[in-house]
Amino acid sequence: MSSSSVILVGPMGSGKSTVGRALADRENMNHVDLDELIVRSSGMTVPEIFSADGESGFRALESDALHSALVGAPAVISTGGGVVTSESNRIALQRSGALVVWLDAVVEVLARRVGDGATRPLLAGNDVERALRVKVVERAGLYQEVADIRIDTSDTAVTDCVDFIVAARLQDVSHQIPRPTQCR
Repeated sequence: MSSSSVILVGPMGSGKSTVGRALADRENMNHVDLDELIVRSSGMTVPEIFSADGESGFRALESDALHSALVGAPAVISTGGGVVTSESNRIALQRSGALVVWLDAVVEVLARRVGDGATRPLLAGNDVERALRVKVVERAGLYQEVADIRIDTSDTAVTDCVDFIVAARLQDVSHQIPRPTQCR
């Protein structure tokens, strides 16, 4: 089994935190949730950070958290949906040596999972499904750029996602197949 990290990227509601915790438990690895790391280090919630410092302030903290997580011990790292919007983050993800997994789902499922979006600053006060559709379109190419594999979580059980990632790690797919493959 590879001892390197697994990094989960994808849109809000795709299951990065849920799958990340389950994978970390299964593989006996640490789980690092970048949003949780940002909240702990800043002493503010994500909406408070957006309110005080705007999206650019949050993205700076997110980049710091990502780079910190990447130099730590191997772990399962759940990123925020916008981590790929920074070119330096994409480069760091590509050079990390980790298996980068793009979790994705159809927009209707993402919208159902995030609910009214009240705790998600980029969705708050908007038509959630429409806002998600815009973000998915804007970021899909960026997720593809960094991902080794892609898993559609729309109707895939968490345990099945974990099984697929474990199998991908065993096969070391990041070095054997073109980016990204898809599990559905």
